[in-house]
Amino acid sequence: GECPICCLPQSIDASKSTFMPCCSKTICKGCNIANQKREWEAGLQHRCAFCREPPAKSDEERNKRIMERIKKNDPDAIEFMGRNCIDEGDYEKALEYLTKAAELGNAEAHYNLSIMYDNRWGVEKDTKKEIHHLEEAAIGGHPHARYNLGCIDSMNGKIERARKHFIIA
Repeated sequence: GECPICCLPQSIDASKSTFMPCCSKTICKGCNIANQKREWEAGLQHRCAFCREPPAKSDEERNKRIMERIKKNDPDAIEFMGRNCIDEGDYEKALEYLTKAAELGNAEAHYNLSIMYDNRWGVEKDTKKEIHHLEEAAIGGHPHARYNLGCIDSMNGKIERARKHFIIA
């Protein structure tokens, strides 16, 4: 996707962007640093570069803000919580969150669901569902999903189709 502030494409490298739990926006590090520099030079309190909310004072407050966004059916917040559940090993809850986010059109949620079906994280291995979610994520512009589709097609002897996936990725 694009940074909602500068409208430049986001890097594939997640370390070059920042998830803002107050508004569930992922902004590029450049915009976040520019905002912090502007606030520091003007002697202002630090706030979100997108919605101007002050930062959460604790993890509990941060999680509360994310849950508020989830209650409003924000697909990015739902996907973020699903990813956190995967990291914690709660695959049942992760499946619930990611399925909801995928229904709302979140490409990252589709990609994470494909990984869950491939690795048997809380679900039976299901190649059809894995490929379905990879295709949906690839349609949504997810480069890793497109790459994985290329690998699957390459293993199945569909070399020309795999080559196209790799080029697009």
